Amino acid sequence: MAEEAEARSKSGAGETLSDGVVSLRRRRPEDIAALIAGRDDERRRFLGPGGSDPRPAYCIETDGELAGWIDYDRDEEHDWLASDEVNVGYELFPPFRGRGLATRSLRLLLHHLATEGSFAAASLLIDPANAPSLAVARRAGFPPPAALAGQAYCKKALPPLSYSDGIRTIRRQRADDLARHLEAIDKEQMAWLWSHDEREAWREMRPAARRAHQLAHLRRSHDEFGRGPKWRFSLDAGDEPYVAYVDCNLAAPFLPAGEANIAYATHPRFRRRGHAAGAVRLVLAFLAECTGAARAHLVIDAENAASLAVARSLGASPEKERLDEAGRHLLHHLLGLERAL
Repeated sequence: MAEEAEARSKSGAGETLSDGVVSLRRRRPEDIAALIAGRDDERRRFLGPGGSDPRPAYCIETDGELAGWIDYDRDEEHDWLASDEVNVGYELFPPFRGRGLATRSLRLLLHHLATEGSFAAASLLIDPANAPSLAVARRAGFPPPAALAGQAYCKKALPPLSYSDGIRTIRRQRADDLARHLEAIDKEQMAWLWSHDEREAWREMRPAARRAHQLAHLRRSHDEFGRGPKWRFSLDAGDEPYVAYVDCNLAAPFLPAGEANIAYATHPRFRRRGHAAGAVRLVLAFLAECTGAARAHLVIDAENAASLAVARSLGASPEKERLDEAGRHLLHHLLGLERAL
């Protein structure tokens, strides 16, 4: 069954995962020569010589260049794997090492495997002399390794698909969010989060078209969750579903690649109850565990007093001001991410 799950998971040709800095894409026939040429003495020391037809689950790209590969498997020789566990391996070519790309790739893959739902845990088997790879495991949140057949065996549960503070929970959006999603669209949300063209298009739509448009949006959000570089969440509060929306985008054109822009909107009936700030805190936990983002930003219209109050309540540091293409005065606020290094 685990082998069938692995085959299903690896069958998504054309699927690409991205965190704004690294992209994980399916191998192409023309990659074979480059994958072989990227091997060096360090690689051969720790991973062996490699075969003549490498077939990793994903090739790693950054800035359009092939930087290495990352793979996962349940090969028969891995008889130490638990029934719900998958083994992960990776390699970066020499010019791309020491830049955090392996950690980013590993975090991105583990989150994606969690969304697939076929496995519960991932493990790494690392030569104990391979200090850089052990550092990758540590930065990606793996606990200290155990010894297994002379290797360092690192294992951790796959990341959760929802995050909770005991009061609020962010989780993957669903089609059954539609009613609350439509209710939440009001003049305030549209003024601060929608572009002029989006507002005009919405005004031209009939109710049935609006419903169909937003239902398609929710389904797309659900299906694309786990791929990045933008993640969209619904926020539940106790028994109340979808009291707010929050997203994080690691490829915002006005930020350095791989840094996160966080946006949020609260349902009108649930505003001024701390839900927006709670949603941002939970997204920060997601970013710290599942992405390589070093910083997160709140970019707020200078006239949006409610959102500026959220930024202050989070202790966000004002960083800079700018005008966007529409001439709006935007204030950038900076939030740090806490993670083990």
